[in-house]
Amino acid sequence: MLDLKIIEIGQSDYASPMILVESPGKDLRPCIDYRRLNSIVRTQYFPLPNIEERIGQWQRPSTQDPLKILQISLARAKVSTNRLHLTASAIKPDIIQVEEQYHYNNKITEIPKLWKTFYSTNQNTAILILSVQLKTALLATKVSIVALKIRTSSYPITIISVYASPAQEVRTTLQEIQEIITSLPEKAIIIGANLNGHNTLWGFRSNNNKSNEVLDFILINNLYILNKSDAPPTFQRNNNVGCQI
Repeated sequence: MLDLKIIEIGQSDYASPMILVESPGKDLRPCIDYRRLNSIVRTQYFPLPNIEERIGQWQRPSTQDPLKILQISLARAKVSTNRLHLTASAIKPDIIQVEEQYHYNNKITEIPKLWKTFYSTNQNTAILILSVQLKTALLATKVSIVALKIRTSSYPITIISVYASPAQEVRTTLQEIQEIITSLPEKAIIIGANLNGHNTLWGFRSNNNKSNEVLDFILINNLYILNKSDAPPTFQRNNNVGCQI
């Protein structure tokens, strides 16, 4: 990777080493060890005058307004997870769907107490409810999925957050999503998913086998892809760019 100029030797005190981890029955996978970085990071305890007051200032006055949903992958990084409330303060969403969040003692760190948090079983994805006026009901929690019903003034909306790792069989995850969808009487469903399926239809430079299964699932259930092929990427790592789906 050094010869290909994919990585370079860093001298920064905040550099994180790359290690190779052996996957069961598969080739070695490069991973970033953030433990040293997390140990020296110091949280800014007063980034805003009072986060609870700031949140209250931008709560929506009525659920008749459109829901504003933010989907974000935090790459298991403590720094980005701790800054999530700052991102929310700038964007002002009603709901946040997060994947690969950093958590400590089974909780996402540095988020306001007013936020309602719902996790998947493996805690790799979660739905955060920022608006205190939204009425929510937990529908399902599975290994890689969490599903909520949101009551609006017009009709209920189901929000499903999903994360499947690159090593995970996407077919099993899609079957779990299918079980939830089949059990719902209404059709207002929003799925925020990071399934590591690469397809040019949603912003990747090439296709992989997972994306074929995801695309079949979308067509069978008459779902619509909100990602546009010409939209800015939701992540960029070295030479790899793409959008979450």
